[in-house]
Amino acid sequence: MEQLNMNTIELPATNPNDESVDFLGEPAVKLSPSASSTPSLLQRFSGIFYNLISAFLLTFSIFIVKHLGVDLLDALIPRFLLQTILLAFYMKFIKHYTFYKQTSKGEILSLFANVFFATSGFFAFFFAYRYLSLPDAITIRYTQIIWTAILSAIVYRERPSIPIVIATLLTTIGVTCVAQPSFLFSKISSSNDPHRSLGLVIVFYSSIAMSIMVLTNKHLLLKYKTKHSLIVLQYAFVSLCAMVIYCFYKYYFRSDRIQALQENFLTWKYFCASLVCLLQILSSIWIQKAIKRESPSVFTIIQSSDILFSILLQNLLSSSKSNLLSIFGSMLVLASILIISIHKFLNERKTKTNIVE
Repeated sequence: MEQLNMNTIELPATNPNDESVDFLGEPAVKLSPSASSTPSLLQRFSGIFYNLISAFLLTFSIFIVKHLGVDLLDALIPRFLLQTILLAFYMKFIKHYTFYKQTSKGEILSLFANVFFATSGFFAFFFAYRYLSLPDAITIRYTQIIWTAILSAIVYRERPSIPIVIATLLTTIGVTCVAQPSFLFSKISSSNDPHRSLGLVIVFYSSIAMSIMVLTNKHLLLKYKTKHSLIVLQYAFVSLCAMVIYCFYKYYFRSDRIQALQENFLTWKYFCASLVCLLQILSSIWIQKAIKRESPSVFTIIQSSDILFSILLQNLLSSSKSNLLSIFGSMLVLASILIISIHKFLNERKTKTNIVE
């Protein structure tokens, strides 16, 4: 999720050896087959293993925090604080980048749009999870892939392909099955719950905001050559500030704010929840390892295992079970992701073949 996120940016390679980005966002170069020995079976599938483990860690951490009864937005503060410090240290003392440089108005506007939609999108997803089950929240969140394909076709004036049209239809049906609006599913729907309806609206915004973030990321990286580590640092710092402001608003105006702070932060549950959220940093590292080892299409397919992990956790470890219609909707969204990814994979192979010829 967050890993469909600030760190998973697809770039059109200028040559077959250019690929993805490093842990903190710098270009990584894949060795050509002639420059390296034949990989073992473990090495060949290492990208898939990294991707699966990172997806599980992210889903598992979010699931555990909610079941500990801790506000996820509170528990994420140590994670974003540590990530901001590590990124700043990496940029300043390892890569020796400057934090300040003269930029054009266009780049400033793009950076602002990027951080706004990234921060508000992720904040919205974590907030929506209060009112939705994890499978429902993640399924609707993953429609970002479809919205990104549609917005990209609009922005770059591309004709919509048949796979995109089919995937869009499947996504629409799938999301309808997950949301289960009462006017269609009056007998089994829980959408008459105002809190659930609010959660659905918020997570829809999250998926669309993430789509816009991906497009602005691509714009910054390709047109302005903005350092990817700077984009991620900006996101981490602004997210940290947003969560601190949220906590201030949440507790400051309470008459018993000192007692409330002690009861929510000075507990073993909060300590465990914040430690679990730190796993998301490890998940980000492994996501980057996966990106460097697999093509973007394969990476997207494997990363969508978040949906499957969330369904398993929800139905094995939670007293609240998913109904069959919701699971069916999740599978339709997963199928639409597979269609888009396979379509991209075939296009990549065709492009590589043309380059070789």
